[in-house]
Amino acid sequence: MLRFFSWLVSCVMLVLLTSCSDFDNEFTVRSANSTVEVYTDGTAFVAEQFDIAVKMATNYGGVYVDIPQRFTDAAAGVHWRDFKLAAARRDGQDEYYSREHNVPGYSIYIGAEHCKNCSANLPTGLTKIQIAYWLGRLVRQEGDREILFLPAYMGRVHGQGAKKTLTLKLPPGGTLRPSQRDRAAAYDIRQSAPNEILVSIAAGKRDRVLPDIEIEYPAGTFVTVTSGKRIQWWLSDHFLPFISILGVLIAGLFVLTRWQGWRLPVSSIAIDGKETESISPALAAYLFGNWKPGAAKAAFMASVCHLATKRMLRISSLGEDAEASDLSARQLRKKGKVARARWYGLPAVTRSVFGRIEGERPANDRRTVIYALHGFQRALQQIVADEYRKMRGGVDRTALMISAAILALGIAVAAFSGLLIYSAAICGILFILLIVVTIFRHPERFPVATGTSEQFKQAATLFVTLPAMVIAAVSYIGTTEVISEQRPYLVAILLHIAGIIAVLAIMRMPTSKQRQIRNNILDLKRYISGEINGPAMSVECYEHYLPFAIALEIEQRWTERFNLWRESEKMDAYTPDWRSSS
Repeated sequence: MLRFFSWLVSCVMLVLLTSCSDFDNEFTVRSANSTVEVYTDGTAFVAEQFDIAVKMATNYGGVYVDIPQRFTDAAAGVHWRDFKLAAARRDGQDEYYSREHNVPGYSIYIGAEHCKNCSANLPTGLTKIQIAYWLGRLVRQEGDREILFLPAYMGRVHGQGAKKTLTLKLPPGGTLRPSQRDRAAAYDIRQSAPNEILVSIAAGKRDRVLPDIEIEYPAGTFVTVTSGKRIQWWLSDHFLPFISILGVLIAGLFVLTRWQGWRLPVSSIAIDGKETESISPALAAYLFGNWKPGAAKAAFMASVCHLATKRMLRISSLGEDAEASDLSARQLRKKGKVARARWYGLPAVTRSVFGRIEGERPANDRRTVIYALHGFQRALQQIVADEYRKMRGGVDRTALMISAAILALGIAVAAFSGLLIYSAAICGILFILLIVVTIFRHPERFPVATGTSEQFKQAATLFVTLPAMVIAAVSYIGTTEVISEQRPYLVAILLHIAGIIAVLAIMRMPTSKQRQIRNNILDLKRYISGEINGPAMSVECYEHYLPFAIALEIEQRWTERFNLWRESEKMDAYTPDWRSSS
Protein backbone atom coordinates (compact mmCIF):
# COMPACT_ATOMS: atom_id res chain seq x y z
CA MET A 1 0.00 0.00 0.00
CA LEU A 2 1.35 3.40 -0.98
CA ARG A 3 1.50 6.27 1.44
CA PHE A 4 3.25 9.55 1.91
CA PHE A 5 6.29 9.25 4.11
CA SER A 6 5.18 11.98 6.42
CA TRP A 7 1.55 12.60 5.59
CA LEU A 8 0.68 9.55 7.63
CA VAL A 9 2.27 11.32 10.57
CA SER A 10 0.96 14.79 9.77
CA CYS A 11 0.26 16.68 6.61
CA VAL A 12 -1.04 19.91 8.03
CA MET A 13 0.77 21.19 11.09
CA LEU A 14 0.69 24.69 12.50
CA VAL A 15 4.06 25.30 14.13
CA LEU A 16 6.27 28.04 15.48
CA LEU A 17 8.35 30.34 13.36
CA THR A 18 10.93 30.85 16.08
CA SER A 19 11.43 29.83 19.67
CA CYS A 20 9.78 33.06 20.85
CA SER A 21 6.37 31.67 19.82
CA ASP A 22 4.27 29.40 22.07
CA PHE A 23 1.51 28.10 19.81
CA ASP A 24 -0.42 26.17 22.42
CA ASN A 25 -0.69 29.23 24.66
CA GLU A 26 -1.41 31.71 21.87
CA PHE A 27 -3.71 29.71 19.53
CA THR A 28 -6.20 26.87 19.57
CA VAL A 29 -7.17 24.92 16.45
CA ARG A 30 -10.96 24.52 16.55
CA SER A 31 -11.42 22.65 13.24
CA ALA A 32 -9.70 21.87 9.96
CA ASN A 33 -11.46 21.27 6.63
CA SER A 34 -10.04 20.30 3.25
CA THR A 35 -11.38 19.77 -0.24
CA VAL A 36 -9.37 17.68 -2.70
CA GLU A 37 -10.51 17.72 -6.33
CA VAL A 38 -8.78 15.05 -8.43
CA TYR A 39 -8.49 15.38 -12.22
CA THR A 40 -8.01 12.76 -14.91
CA ASP A 41 -4.42 13.84 -15.51
CA GLY A 42 -3.48 12.49 -12.05
CA THR A 43 -3.24 15.89 -10.37
CA ALA A 44 -5.39 17.43 -7.66
CA PHE A 45 -6.35 20.88 -6.42
CA VAL A 46 -6.44 21.15 -2.62
CA ALA A 47 -8.17 23.91 -0.63
CA GLU A 48 -7.76 23.89 3.16
CA GLN A 49 -9.25 26.03 5.89
CA PHE A 50 -8.33 26.11 9.59
CA ASP A 51 -10.47 27.76 12.26
CA ILE A 52 -8.05 29.11 14.82
CA ALA A 53 -8.92 30.84 18.08
CA VAL A 54 -6.39 33.52 19.03
CA LYS A 55 -6.20 33.52 22.83
CA MET A 56 -3.52 36.12 23.56
CA ALA A 57 -3.40 39.73 22.39
CA THR A 58 0.38 39.52 22.05
CA ASN A 59 1.15 36.66 19.72
CA TYR A 60 3.40 35.69 16.88
CA GLY A 61 1.10 36.94 14.15
CA GLY A 62 1.09 33.90 11.90
CA VAL A 63 1.16 30.12 11.63
CA TYR A 64 2.87 27.40 9.61
CA VAL A 65 1.12 25.00 7.27
CA ASP A 66 3.26 21.99 6.35
CA ILE A 67 2.78 20.47 2.90
CA PRO A 68 4.67 17.15 2.79
CA GLN A 69 5.59 15.95 -0.68
CA ARG A 70 7.40 12.67 -0.04
CA PHE A 71 5.66 9.32 -0.09
CA THR A 72 6.81 5.71 0.13
CA ASP A 73 5.56 3.04 -2.25
CA ALA A 74 4.92 -0.63 -1.52
CA ALA A 75 8.55 -1.46 -2.35
CA ALA A 76 9.79 1.11 0.21
CA GLY A 77 10.88 3.47 -2.56
CA VAL A 78 10.74 7.15 -1.66
CA HIS A 79 9.16 9.49 -4.23
CA TRP A 80 8.61 13.22 -4.54
CA ARG A 81 5.19 14.74 -5.13
CA ASP A 82 4.74 17.83 -7.33
CA PHE A 83 3.51 20.92 -5.50
CA LYS A 84 2.50 24.43 -6.57
CA LEU A 85 1.07 27.06 -4.23
CA ALA A 86 -2.06 28.81 -5.49
CA ALA A 87 -3.12 31.11 -2.64
CA ALA A 88 -2.58 31.90 1.04
CA ARG A 89 -5.29 33.91 2.83
CA ARG A 90 -6.45 35.00 6.26
CA ASP A 91 -10.16 35.73 6.76
CA GLY A 92 -10.67 35.70 3.00
CA GLN A 93 -7.97 38.27 2.24
CA ASP A 94 -4.60 37.57 0.65
CA GLU A 95 -2.00 37.34 3.39
CA TYR A 96 1.77 37.57 3.51
CA TYR A 97 3.43 34.16 3.24
CA SER A 98 6.88 32.65 2.94
CA ARG A 99 8.18 29.19 2.10
CA GLU A 100 10.75 27.02 3.76
CA HIS A 101 12.11 23.72 2.51
CA ASN A 102 12.22 20.62 4.64
CA VAL A 103 12.74 16.94 3.86
CA PRO A 104 9.03 16.04 3.73
CA GLY A 105 8.19 19.03 1.53
CA TYR A 106 7.35 22.69 2.15
CA SER A 107 6.48 24.68 5.23
CA ILE A 108 4.26 27.63 4.28
CA TYR A 109 4.18 30.47 6.82
CA ILE A 110 0.98 32.52 6.67
CA GLY A 111 0.92 35.78 8.57
CA ALA A 112 3.07 38.84 9.20
CA GLU A 113 6.60 37.74 10.05
CA HIS A 114 7.70 39.31 13.31
CA CYS A 115 8.54 38.55 16.93
CA LYS A 116 6.56 39.32 20.06
CA ASN A 117 5.99 42.89 21.15
CA CYS A 118 5.79 43.92 17.48
CA SER A 119 2.75 45.53 15.86
CA ALA A 120 1.59 42.62 13.67
CA ASN A 121 -0.22 40.54 16.29
CA LEU A 122 -3.35 38.68 15.21
CA PRO A 123 -6.49 40.05 16.90
CA THR A 124 -7.97 37.85 19.60
CA GLY A 125 -10.98 35.77 18.66
CA LEU A 126 -11.65 33.39 15.80
CA THR A 127 -9.64 33.71 12.57
CA LYS A 128 -9.61 31.61 9.43
CA ILE A 129 -6.38 30.52 7.72
CA GLN A 130 -6.83 29.36 4.12
CA ILE A 131 -4.39 27.82 1.70
CA ALA A 132 -4.80 26.40 -1.80
CA TYR A 133 -2.30 24.44 -3.85
CA TRP A 134 -1.85 21.91 -6.65
CA LEU A 135 -0.61 18.36 -6.13
CA GLY A 136 0.57 16.00 -8.82
CA ARG A 137 1.52 12.35 -9.28
CA LEU A 138 -1.33 10.77 -7.34
CA VAL A 139 -1.82 7.65 -9.52
CA ARG A 140 0.20 4.45 -9.73
CA GLN A 141 -0.08 1.52 -12.13
CA GLU A 142 -0.83 -1.86 -10.60
CA GLY A 143 -1.25 -4.59 -13.22
CA ASP A 144 -4.18 -3.66 -15.46
CA ARG A 145 -5.61 -1.31 -12.87
CA GLU A 146 -4.83 2.27 -11.89
CA ILE A 147 -4.80 3.16 -8.21
CA LEU A 148 -5.55 6.67 -6.96
CA PHE A 149 -4.00 6.98 -3.50
CA LEU A 150 -4.90 9.79 -1.12
CA PRO A 151 -3.34 9.89 2.33
CA ALA A 152 -5.62 10.82 5.21
CA TYR A 153 -3.49 13.87 5.85
CA MET A 154 -5.72 15.61 8.38
CA GLY A 155 -4.63 13.38 11.25
CA ARG A 156 -2.72 16.03 13.15
CA VAL A 157 -2.85 19.81 13.36
CA HIS A 158 0.02 21.10 15.47
CA GLY A 159 -0.41 18.26 17.92
CA GLN A 160 -3.98 19.25 18.73
CA GLY A 161 -6.88 16.87 18.51
CA ALA A 162 -9.19 19.18 16.58
CA LYS A 163 -12.06 17.88 14.46
CA LYS A 164 -11.20 17.46 10.78
CA THR A 165 -13.19 16.82 7.61
CA LEU A 166 -11.92 15.94 4.16
CA THR A 167 -14.03 16.12 0.98
CA LEU A 168 -12.72 14.12 -2.00
CA LYS A 169 -14.08 14.98 -5.48
CA LEU A 170 -13.09 12.13 -7.78
CA PRO A 171 -13.34 11.09 -11.45
CA PRO A 172 -16.19 8.61 -12.10
CA GLY A 173 -15.61 4.86 -12.22
CA GLY A 174 -13.63 4.41 -9.03
CA THR A 175 -14.10 1.76 -6.37
CA LEU A 176 -13.01 2.33 -2.78
CA ARG A 177 -10.53 -0.30 -1.71
CA PRO A 178 -10.87 -1.83 1.73
CA SER A 179 -8.06 -0.64 3.93
CA GLN A 180 -5.50 -3.03 5.30
CA ARG A 181 -5.92 -1.40 8.68
CA ASP A 182 -8.90 -0.90 10.93
CA ARG A 183 -10.18 2.21 9.18
CA ALA A 184 -13.23 2.53 11.38
CA ALA A 185 -11.03 3.19 14.40
CA ALA A 186 -9.22 5.96 12.54
CA TYR A 187 -11.82 7.88 10.59
CA ASP A 188 -15.27 7.60 9.03
CA ILE A 189 -15.76 7.41 5.22
CA ARG A 190 -19.09 7.77 3.47
CA GLN A 191 -20.29 8.42 -0.07
CA SER A 192 -21.77 11.93 0.05
CA ALA A 193 -22.40 12.13 -3.74
CA PRO A 194 -21.88 9.87 -6.81
CA ASN A 195 -18.29 11.03 -7.28
CA GLU A 196 -17.64 12.49 -3.86
CA ILE A 197 -16.37 10.96 -0.62
CA LEU A 198 -16.56 12.60 2.80
CA VAL A 199 -13.93 11.66 5.36
CA SER A 200 -14.53 12.66 8.98
CA ILE A 201 -11.82 12.56 11.66
CA ALA A 202 -13.12 13.09 15.15
CA ALA A 203 -11.23 15.04 17.78
CA GLY A 204 -8.88 12.78 19.65
CA LYS A 205 -5.26 11.83 20.00
CA ARG A 206 -2.96 14.38 18.50
CA ASP A 207 -0.23 12.10 17.07
CA ARG A 208 -2.39 9.47 15.41
CA VAL A 209 -1.21 7.71 12.22
CA LEU A 210 -3.99 7.16 9.72
CA PRO A 211 -4.11 4.70 6.81
CA ASP A 212 -4.23 5.77 3.19
CA ILE A 213 -7.39 6.00 1.13
CA GLU A 214 -6.99 3.98 -2.08
CA ILE A 215 -9.45 4.07 -4.98
CA GLU A 216 -9.20 1.58 -7.84
CA TYR A 217 -9.90 2.59 -11.47
CA PRO A 218 -9.89 0.72 -14.79
CA ALA A 219 -6.81 1.14 -16.96
CA GLY A 220 -6.97 4.20 -19.20
CA THR A 221 -8.95 6.34 -16.76
CA PHE A 222 -6.04 8.71 -16.23
CA VAL A 223 -3.69 10.24 -18.76
CA THR A 224 -0.81 7.97 -19.73
CA VAL A 225 2.49 9.13 -18.28
CA THR A 226 5.09 9.97 -20.94
CA SER A 227 8.73 8.89 -20.83
CA GLY A 228 9.82 12.50 -20.36
CA LYS A 229 7.55 12.84 -17.35
CA ARG A 230 8.92 9.63 -15.86
CA ILE A 231 12.47 10.93 -16.27
CA GLN A 232 11.46 14.20 -14.61
CA TRP A 233 9.93 12.27 -11.72
CA TRP A 234 13.03 10.13 -11.35
CA LEU A 235 15.26 13.21 -11.21
CA SER A 236 13.05 14.87 -8.59
CA ASP A 237 13.01 11.66 -6.53
CA HIS A 238 16.81 11.45 -6.45
CA PHE A 239 17.81 15.12 -6.49
CA LEU A 240 18.34 15.61 -2.74
CA PRO A 241 20.09 12.25 -2.17
CA PHE A 242 22.25 12.93 -5.25
CA ILE A 243 23.55 16.32 -4.11
CA SER A 244 24.00 14.89 -0.59
CA ILE A 245 26.37 12.25 -1.94
CA LEU A 246 27.98 14.44 -4.60
CA GLY A 247 29.68 16.87 -2.22
CA VAL A 248 31.13 14.07 -0.09
CA LEU A 249 32.26 12.24 -3.23
CA ILE A 250 34.03 15.33 -4.61
CA ALA A 251 35.83 15.90 -1.31
CA GLY A 252 36.88 12.25 -1.09
CA LEU A 253 38.21 12.15 -4.66
CA PHE A 254 40.13 15.39 -4.16
CA VAL A 255 41.76 14.17 -0.95
CA LEU A 256 42.55 10.80 -2.55
CA THR A 257 44.24 12.35 -5.58
CA ARG A 258 46.28 14.73 -3.43
CA TRP A 259 47.17 11.88 -1.09
CA GLN A 260 48.83 10.04 -3.97
CA GLY A 261 51.11 13.04 -4.46
CA TRP A 262 52.19 13.15 -0.82
CA ARG A 263 54.45 10.13 -1.13
CA LEU A 264 58.06 11.19 -0.63
CA PRO A 265 60.59 10.33 -3.31
CA VAL A 266 63.39 7.89 -2.66
CA SER A 267 66.31 9.39 -0.76
CA SER A 268 69.15 10.58 -2.97
CA ILE A 269 72.60 8.95 -2.93
CA ALA A 270 74.21 12.18 -4.14
CA ILE A 271 73.34 15.88 -4.05
CA ASP A 272 73.28 18.32 -6.91
CA GLY A 273 74.95 21.63 -6.12
CA LYS A 274 72.27 23.55 -8.05
CA GLU A 275 69.51 22.47 -5.66
CA THR A 276 70.46 25.15 -3.12
CA GLU A 277 70.61 28.05 -5.54
CA SER A 278 66.86 28.74 -5.39
CA ILE A 279 66.53 28.91 -1.59
CA SER A 280 68.03 31.10 1.12
CA PRO A 281 69.97 29.75 4.12
CA ALA A 282 67.32 31.31 6.36
CA LEU A 283 64.60 29.23 4.69
CA ALA A 284 66.72 26.12 5.19
CA ALA A 285 66.95 26.96 8.91
CA TYR A 286 63.21 27.37 9.30
CA LEU A 287 62.35 24.24 7.35
CA PHE A 288 64.88 22.23 9.34
CA GLY A 289 63.55 23.75 12.58
CA ASN A 290 59.94 23.05 11.54
CA TRP A 291 59.08 26.78 11.69
CA LYS A 292 59.55 26.96 15.44
CA PRO A 293 60.49 30.36 16.94
CA GLY A 294 63.86 28.93 18.02
CA ALA A 295 64.90 28.67 14.36
CA ALA A 296 65.15 32.47 14.13
CA LYS A 297 68.68 32.63 15.58
CA ALA A 298 70.02 29.96 13.20
CA ALA A 299 68.30 31.68 10.24
CA PHE A 300 69.72 35.06 11.24
CA MET A 301 73.31 33.84 11.74
CA ALA A 302 73.14 31.84 8.48
CA SER A 303 72.10 35.02 6.65
CA VAL A 304 74.99 36.95 8.27
CA CYS A 305 77.41 34.27 7.08
CA HIS A 306 75.80 34.41 3.64
CA LEU A 307 76.45 38.16 3.50
CA ALA A 308 80.06 37.58 4.53
CA THR A 309 80.75 34.85 1.96
CA LYS A 310 79.24 37.12 -0.70
CA ARG A 311 81.68 39.87 0.41
CA MET A 312 78.95 42.25 1.53
CA LEU A 313 80.56 42.65 4.94
CA ARG A 314 83.21 41.11 7.15
CA ILE A 315 82.59 39.25 10.41
CA SER A 316 84.92 38.41 13.25
CA SER A 317 83.52 34.91 13.87
CA LEU A 318 80.64 32.60 13.16
CA GLY A 319 79.35 32.60 16.75
CA GLU A 320 76.83 34.77 18.56
CA ASP A 321 79.62 37.17 19.60
CA ALA A 322 80.42 37.98 15.98
CA GLU A 323 81.00 41.59 15.00
CA ALA A 324 80.37 42.99 11.54
CA SER A 325 82.51 45.59 9.80
CA ASP A 326 83.26 46.92 6.31
CA LEU A 327 79.63 46.95 5.18
CA SER A 328 80.49 47.15 1.49
CA ALA A 329 76.92 46.56 0.33
CA ARG A 330 76.18 50.21 1.11
CA GLN A 331 78.50 51.21 -1.70
CA LEU A 332 77.32 48.45 -4.04
CA ARG A 333 73.77 49.80 -4.01
CA LYS A 334 75.07 53.17 -5.20
CA LYS A 335 77.24 51.84 -8.03
CA GLY A 336 76.41 50.62 -11.53
CA LYS A 337 74.11 47.96 -12.90
CA VAL A 338 76.49 45.05 -12.28
CA ALA A 339 77.04 46.01 -8.64
CA ARG A 340 73.33 46.44 -8.03
CA ALA A 341 72.72 43.08 -9.69
CA ARG A 342 75.06 41.51 -7.10
CA TRP A 343 73.06 43.11 -4.34
CA TYR A 344 69.58 42.31 -5.63
CA GLY A 345 70.69 38.80 -6.55
CA LEU A 346 70.70 38.03 -2.84
CA PRO A 347 67.53 36.62 -1.23
CA ALA A 348 65.16 39.18 0.25
CA VAL A 349 65.69 37.85 3.76
CA THR A 350 69.48 38.22 3.44
CA ARG A 351 69.10 41.84 2.33
CA SER A 352 66.75 42.47 5.27
CA VAL A 353 69.29 41.07 7.71
CA PHE A 354 71.91 43.41 6.25
CA GLY A 355 69.52 46.33 6.79
CA ARG A 356 69.08 45.37 10.43
CA ILE A 357 72.86 45.18 10.95
CA GLU A 358 73.36 48.44 9.11
CA GLY A 359 70.87 50.11 11.43
CA GLU A 360 72.84 49.17 14.55
CA ARG A 361 75.00 51.87 16.14
CA PRO A 362 78.67 51.06 15.39
CA ALA A 363 81.53 51.09 17.88
CA ASN A 364 84.85 51.63 16.14
CA ASP A 365 83.14 50.68 12.85
CA ARG A 366 82.03 47.37 14.34
CA ARG A 367 78.47 46.22 14.99
CA THR A 368 77.53 43.29 17.21
CA VAL A 369 75.32 41.32 14.85
CA ILE A 370 73.26 39.51 17.49
CA TYR A 371 71.88 42.86 18.69
CA ALA A 372 70.19 43.28 15.32
CA LEU A 373 68.10 40.17 15.96
CA HIS A 374 66.32 41.71 18.95
CA GLY A 375 62.76 42.58 17.96
CA PHE A 376 63.32 41.20 14.45
CA GLN A 377 62.20 37.59 14.98
CA ARG A 378 58.59 37.98 13.81
CA ALA A 379 59.53 40.07 10.78
CA LEU A 380 62.28 37.60 9.90
CA GLN A 381 59.89 34.65 10.00
CA GLN A 382 57.35 36.55 7.91
CA ILE A 383 59.92 37.35 5.19
CA VAL A 384 61.04 33.72 5.07
CA ALA A 385 57.39 32.55 5.01
CA ASP A 386 56.74 34.85 2.03
CA GLU A 387 59.68 33.27 0.23
CA TYR A 388 58.37 29.79 0.99
CA ARG A 389 54.84 30.78 -0.06
CA LYS A 390 56.03 32.02 -3.46
CA MET A 391 57.36 28.54 -4.15
CA ARG A 392 53.83 27.14 -4.11
CA GLY A 393 53.37 28.41 -7.64
CA GLY A 394 50.46 30.72 -6.80
CA VAL A 395 47.10 30.14 -5.12
CA ASP A 396 45.75 26.61 -5.30
CA ARG A 397 42.73 27.58 -7.38
CA THR A 398 41.64 23.97 -7.79
CA ALA A 399 41.33 23.53 -4.03
CA LEU A 400 39.46 26.83 -3.73
CA MET A 401 37.01 25.82 -6.46
CA ILE A 402 36.53 22.38 -4.89
CA SER A 403 35.87 23.85 -1.44
CA ALA A 404 33.44 26.39 -2.94
CA ALA A 405 31.57 23.61 -4.78
CA ILE A 406 31.33 21.49 -1.61
CA LEU A 407 30.12 24.53 0.33
CA ALA A 408 27.44 25.26 -2.29
CA LEU A 409 26.26 21.64 -2.27
CA GLY A 410 26.22 21.59 1.53
CA ILE A 411 24.13 24.78 1.63
CA ALA A 412 21.74 23.30 -0.93
CA VAL A 413 21.34 20.11 1.11
CA ALA A 414 20.76 22.14 4.28
CA ALA A 415 18.21 24.41 2.55
CA PHE A 416 16.20 21.63 0.90
CA SER A 417 16.24 19.47 4.03
CA GLY A 418 15.13 22.29 6.34
CA LEU A 419 18.40 22.26 8.29
CA LEU A 420 19.88 25.56 7.13
CA ILE A 421 19.77 27.34 10.51
CA TYR A 422 20.66 24.12 12.32
CA SER A 423 23.74 23.68 10.11
CA ALA A 424 24.66 27.35 10.50
CA ALA A 425 24.59 26.89 14.30
CA ILE A 426 26.94 23.91 14.03
CA CYS A 427 29.30 25.82 11.74
CA GLY A 428 29.19 28.81 14.10
CA ILE A 429 30.25 26.68 17.05
CA LEU A 430 33.10 25.12 15.05
CA PHE A 431 34.24 28.52 13.81
CA ILE A 432 34.25 30.04 17.29
CA LEU A 433 36.19 27.06 18.66
CA LEU A 434 38.71 27.50 15.85
CA ILE A 435 39.13 31.19 16.76
CA VAL A 436 39.66 30.38 20.45
CA VAL A 437 42.19 27.62 19.72
CA THR A 438 44.07 29.89 17.31
CA ILE A 439 44.17 32.70 19.89
CA PHE A 440 45.83 30.45 22.46
CA ARG A 441 48.13 28.61 20.03
CA HIS A 442 49.17 31.56 17.86
CA PRO A 443 48.60 34.79 19.79
CA GLU A 444 51.05 36.54 17.48
CA ARG A 445 48.47 36.41 14.68
CA PHE A 446 46.12 38.73 16.55
CA PRO A 447 46.87 42.43 17.07
CA VAL A 448 47.71 43.49 20.61
CA ALA A 449 45.37 46.16 22.00
CA THR A 450 47.20 49.32 22.96
CA GLY A 451 44.51 51.53 24.49
CA THR A 452 42.20 50.81 27.38
CA SER A 453 39.08 50.90 25.17
CA GLU A 454 40.56 48.41 22.69
CA GLN A 455 41.56 46.08 25.53
CA PHE A 456 38.02 46.28 26.90
CA LYS A 457 36.55 45.46 23.48
CA GLN A 458 38.85 42.47 23.05
CA ALA A 459 38.03 41.20 26.54
CA ALA A 460 34.28 41.68 25.96
CA THR A 461 34.48 39.80 22.66
CA LEU A 462 36.50 36.94 24.11
CA PHE A 463 34.67 36.49 27.41
CA VAL A 464 31.13 37.72 26.64
CA THR A 465 30.25 37.81 22.93
CA LEU A 466 31.81 34.50 21.84
CA PRO A 467 30.44 32.49 24.82
CA ALA A 468 27.00 34.06 24.29
CA MET A 469 27.03 33.04 20.63
CA VAL A 470 28.06 29.50 21.56
CA ILE A 471 25.30 29.29 24.19
CA ALA A 472 22.71 30.55 21.68
CA ALA A 473 23.83 28.05 19.04
CA VAL A 474 23.90 25.14 21.49
CA SER A 475 20.46 26.17 22.79
CA TYR A 476 19.03 26.20 19.27
CA ILE A 477 20.55 22.80 18.48
CA GLY A 478 19.29 21.35 21.75
CA THR A 479 15.73 22.64 21.37
CA THR A 480 15.27 21.94 17.64
CA GLU A 481 13.95 18.52 16.77
CA VAL A 482 15.58 16.71 13.87
CA ILE A 483 12.95 14.38 12.45
CA SER A 484 13.83 10.93 11.19
CA GLU A 485 13.70 12.01 7.51
CA GLN A 486 16.26 14.74 8.19
CA ARG A 487 18.85 12.63 10.01
CA PRO A 488 20.54 11.13 6.93
CA TYR A 489 20.86 14.62 5.46
CA LEU A 490 22.25 15.97 8.73
CA VAL A 491 24.95 13.31 8.50
CA ALA A 492 25.57 14.36 4.89
CA ILE A 493 25.89 18.02 5.94
CA LEU A 494 28.40 17.09 8.65
CA LEU A 495 30.37 15.14 6.05
CA HIS A 496 30.30 18.21 3.79
CA ILE A 497 31.73 20.28 6.63
CA ALA A 498 34.43 17.66 7.21
CA GLY A 499 35.16 17.66 3.47
CA ILE A 500 35.62 21.45 3.40
CA ILE A 501 37.95 21.24 6.41
CA ALA A 502 39.95 18.48 4.70
CA VAL A 503 40.28 20.48 1.46
CA LEU A 504 41.34 23.64 3.31
CA ALA A 505 43.82 21.59 5.34
CA ILE A 506 45.32 20.27 2.11
CA MET A 507 45.71 23.85 0.88
CA ARG A 508 47.95 24.52 3.88
CA MET A 509 50.06 21.46 3.22
CA PRO A 510 53.26 21.76 1.19
CA THR A 511 53.01 21.42 -2.56
CA SER A 512 55.15 18.94 -4.49
CA LYS A 513 57.71 21.68 -5.15
CA GLN A 514 57.84 22.64 -1.48
CA ARG A 515 58.16 19.01 -0.42
CA GLN A 516 61.01 18.59 -2.90
CA ILE A 517 62.77 21.62 -1.38
CA ARG A 518 62.40 20.12 2.10
CA ASN A 519 63.82 16.82 0.84
CA ASN A 520 66.72 18.67 -0.80
CA ILE A 521 67.54 20.30 2.52
CA LEU A 522 67.56 16.93 4.26
CA ASP A 523 69.85 15.59 1.52
CA LEU A 524 72.03 18.67 1.93
CA LYS A 525 72.37 17.90 5.65
CA ARG A 526 73.44 14.37 4.81
CA TYR A 527 75.97 15.68 2.30
CA ILE A 528 77.46 18.20 4.74
CA SER A 529 77.64 15.44 7.35
CA GLY A 530 79.50 13.24 4.84
CA GLU A 531 76.79 10.60 4.49
CA ILE A 532 76.22 10.99 0.73
CA ASN A 533 78.29 12.21 -2.21
CA GLY A 534 78.08 15.67 -3.71
CA PRO A 535 80.22 18.45 -5.16
CA ALA A 536 83.94 17.99 -4.69
CA MET A 537 85.42 19.86 -1.75
CA SER A 538 87.11 23.16 -2.49
CA VAL A 539 87.38 26.59 -0.96
CA GLU A 540 84.49 27.77 -3.10
CA CYS A 541 82.42 24.71 -2.15
CA TYR A 542 83.14 25.24 1.56
CA GLU A 543 82.13 28.90 1.44
CA HIS A 544 79.04 28.16 -0.65
CA TYR A 545 77.64 25.60 1.80
CA LEU A 546 78.91 27.22 5.02
CA PRO A 547 75.73 29.37 5.52
CA PHE A 548 73.60 26.24 5.06
CA ALA A 549 75.76 24.34 7.56
CA ILE A 550 75.07 27.10 10.11
CA ALA A 551 71.36 26.98 9.27
CA LEU A 552 71.34 23.20 9.80
CA GLU A 553 73.46 23.54 12.96
CA ILE A 554 76.30 21.34 11.66
CA GLU A 555 78.85 24.07 10.94
CA GLN A 556 81.49 22.32 13.06
CA ARG A 557 81.17 19.08 11.09
CA TRP A 558 81.44 20.95 7.78
CA THR A 559 84.53 22.83 8.95
CA GLU A 560 86.14 19.56 10.11
CA ARG A 561 85.62 18.04 6.66
CA PHE A 562 87.12 21.16 5.07
CA ASN A 563 90.16 21.03 7.35
CA LEU A 564 90.70 17.36 6.56
CA TRP A 565 90.59 18.20 2.87
CA ARG A 566 93.12 21.01 3.34
CA GLU A 567 95.49 18.65 5.12
CA SER A 568 95.14 16.08 2.36
CA GLU A 569 95.87 18.80 -0.21
CA LYS A 570 98.73 20.20 1.92
CA MET A 571 97.18 23.66 1.81
CA ASP A 572 98.44 26.55 3.87
CA ALA A 573 96.24 28.01 6.56
CA TYR A 574 92.87 29.18 5.31
CA THR A 575 92.39 32.93 5.86
CA PRO A 576 89.29 34.15 4.05
CA ASP A 577 89.02 37.82 3.18
CA TRP A 578 85.52 37.98 4.65
CA ARG A 579 86.81 37.31 8.14
CA SER A 580 88.12 40.13 10.31
CA SER A 581 90.27 39.92 13.41
CA SER A 582 88.45 39.88 16.73
